[in-house]
Amino acid sequence: MKLANLWILFPVLLCASCDPFAWILGGTAVVGSTAVRNQEGVSGSISDTELQAKINNALFVSDKDIFDRVELAIKHGIVVVIGYMQDDAQREKAMQIIRNIEGCSEAYDETKVQDMPDVSNFTTDTLITSRIKSALSFDGNVHSMNYDITTVRGVVYVCGTAQTPYERDVVLNHARTTSGVEKVVSYIKINKKENKSE
Repeated sequence: MKLANLWILFPVLLCASCDPFAWILGGTAVVGSTAVRNQEGVSGSISDTELQAKINNALFVSDKDIFDRVELAIKHGIVVVIGYMQDDAQREKAMQIIRNIEGCSEAYDETKVQDMPDVSNFTTDTLITSRIKSALSFDGNVHSMNYDITTVRGVVYVCGTAQTPYERDVVLNHARTTSGVEKVVSYIKINKKENKSE
């Protein structure tokens, strides 16, 4: 399923690199809604999308087994790598590939060396992610488009940029109090520009 999605989206991703308005799909202006709430505006969102496409392509070309084993949480050039590797050598290879991709400002390894779990938790993880994203979007204290939420086996990975420490705490509180969450791992940076102007 992951491979099929990549090939379906690949032409769209190529178009987006040339024309931001190519992301107007199915009558929904994706870029428009992103620009309103995203700290880095349209260009920030597109660069993360392009970065994800580059990483997926590099992993697929280099080692399909690694490609199948990882999930990525990406926001503002920060990449969190989540998954289950065969051994430490495979884990190191994945991180080396990702860190060498142009546009990756930081990469964090949250992979584990163990057999891949079955997919029975997929529905629960998807529901947890949806609940957190919904809570963030309705909270006036949060710029929800500045965050990427990924849930794997009840562990929630939050990646992004908060305007203030208070906003970061609000985001993490939403994640921690969502039903089904076992643990929250934060890769939230505080926007230094915003804090200097206060």
